[in-house]
Amino acid sequence: MKYQKLFEPGSIGGITLRNRIVMSPMQTHFTQGGDNRYTERYIEYYCQRARGGAGLIITNHVKAEKKIDPYPITYGYPTLDSLNEIKYFHELTESVHRYGAKIAIELSAGTGRLADVILPDKWPIGPSEISLLSMPELRTRALTRGEIAGLVEAYGKAAGLARQAGFDILYVHATAYLIDQFLSSCWNRREDEYGGPLENRMRFLLECIASAREQVGKDFPIIVGLALDHGFLGGRELNESIEIAGKLKEIGVDTLHLRRGSYDSMNLIIPTDYMEDGVSVPYAEILKRETGLKTIVDGNLSDPDLEERLILENKLDFVGMGRPLFADPWWPEKARRGREEEILPCIRCMQCINRVFFGQYAACSVNPFTGKEYLGPLAPVKKAKRILIAGGGPAGMYAAVLASERGHRVTLIEKGDRLGGHLRGASVPAHKKEVYGFYKWLLKRVENSDIELKLGTEVTPELVRQLKPDAVIVATGSVPSLPQVPGMDKPLVRIATELLSNRESAGERVVIVGAGLVGCETALYLAGQGRKVTLIDMLPEIAADVVFMARFSLLAALQEKGIQMEAGLRLKEISDEGIVVEDDSGRLKSIASDTVVIATGLKPNSKLYDELAGEVQEIYQIGDCREPRNFLEAVHEAYYIVKEI
Repeated sequence: MKYQKLFEPGSIGGITLRNRIVMSPMQTHFTQGGDNRYTERYIEYYCQRARGGAGLIITNHVKAEKKIDPYPITYGYPTLDSLNEIKYFHELTESVHRYGAKIAIELSAGTGRLADVILPDKWPIGPSEISLLSMPELRTRALTRGEIAGLVEAYGKAAGLARQAGFDILYVHATAYLIDQFLSSCWNRREDEYGGPLENRMRFLLECIASAREQVGKDFPIIVGLALDHGFLGGRELNESIEIAGKLKEIGVDTLHLRRGSYDSMNLIIPTDYMEDGVSVPYAEILKRETGLKTIVDGNLSDPDLEERLILENKLDFVGMGRPLFADPWWPEKARRGREEEILPCIRCMQCINRVFFGQYAACSVNPFTGKEYLGPLAPVKKAKRILIAGGGPAGMYAAVLASERGHRVTLIEKGDRLGGHLRGASVPAHKKEVYGFYKWLLKRVENSDIELKLGTEVTPELVRQLKPDAVIVATGSVPSLPQVPGMDKPLVRIATELLSNRESAGERVVIVGAGLVGCETALYLAGQGRKVTLIDMLPEIAADVVFMARFSLLAALQEKGIQMEAGLRLKEISDEGIVVEDDSGRLKSIASDTVVIATGLKPNSKLYDELAGEVQEIYQIGDCREPRNFLEAVHEAYYIVKEI
């Protein structure tokens, strides 16, 4: 076996896991109803990860009670506070056990300053009066001693119910939420026995664990999820986390789940593709060495070679993976069999988490089946159709693969000499290696299918009439939307998407017009080649179209590369020496450059669809040719259309 350490059994407390792969807690919104209960959707989602070979699955956030601290309201967190709830959780644990995995419950003692929608009769609570993260103008109410005792009692009760429900391990949620707020002097300003020195600030955590022990017994395994540091000025630093870990070891905790960051430093706790692999490993290694505790570590860990090496070097004991298993539940089994090229990589686009923050179900940009496991795979068709797919970008490629797998006879025609569309350019920057992995994965799926592929051929109405398909899927993508200004025809002008796809050359001084995602990624790519880059946009903010969860990380990466950024500038003219721009006050200024890169957006290439709409009986339009968007929409549209054909 190639990854012997990764697939070596490991123990947490008295529980033996079949390997060192842990599915980290990840919120999805898959619960249902006003009580946010586990239903078939959620259970099948977890079961698929158990089937795929994960050693341990840690659930998403479960609340121990909702009378003292009912928050958050909008994230769909279930509550385990009565015997009546056990059946929903037991169905989950029983199902996961059927496939050989163990399961831990991530149990929270409260939310505190992370409260969301404010209830009129229940003001948010905290260890002290502190600002809410999402509404800093509002402050929590400090918990009374009686309320703290109530939370501790509820925590123990919930832990006992979790054991009755069949959970193998209790995971104490002490990152960012209420327990962490008690632990940290930046949020805990109490002057009683729960505040002040670390011994007092740890009291709430230790009382919750003691209350749980009374209910689950002294030998029941416990994992504590702990932030290595908070990642912001004034937050907890590593040295104090090491001290906390040492005290947890003294009371019998033998395993910690370690991550850097907090929701005040989202880049660390949920790292993006602009950050290095294993972002938490250096700090976690220090804590492990200082305390001797076993550790689960995550944070941009998706490469089995790297994970094997980290375990061999004793830098961690278990690998935590959230998004990689969200993208491909069969990641462990594929790696175990040495079939890494079949792993569908998480592209770290943050869409899954971003959707949750805005009240939607989590969804995966590369796997449309995630969250739909309960619907089963796409069924083979009873009668095969001849399907013509025009356009070999991500939408067209994915539709072709799914339609072929269903049993249709598929012809995929691409105008260019290569498949991939904008996916090719998106995979070029060095930090986009996971996107490149997705591109390779799609190419392999096409190559290994029965799809008839034609490159260098443009689909026209005449060709469609000649081929007489039963159905046509138009996936002709998008084309650059170019500014109508003097000088666009000058030799120093490049189009961002073409520069990336074709790896075109650029001068030493580059100005990029358009600071959306494509412009920013192009800036990083060119700065990485040593170019001096200026990035401008007519909007008042840089990276305005980038998803919330990735934007701040992207801006930090741009700053780190020394890229000059200027917002509120409108392109007026391109000259041989650079560009002329106008600010919001109407003042003109020149920016000197050797190369001008245009990244002013995309527009749909819907010409073929418009020509065929009244001529072909069964015709569909997917991807950017409907409207330029992102990979998630392209892939999911392909799934839903093929599902119906």
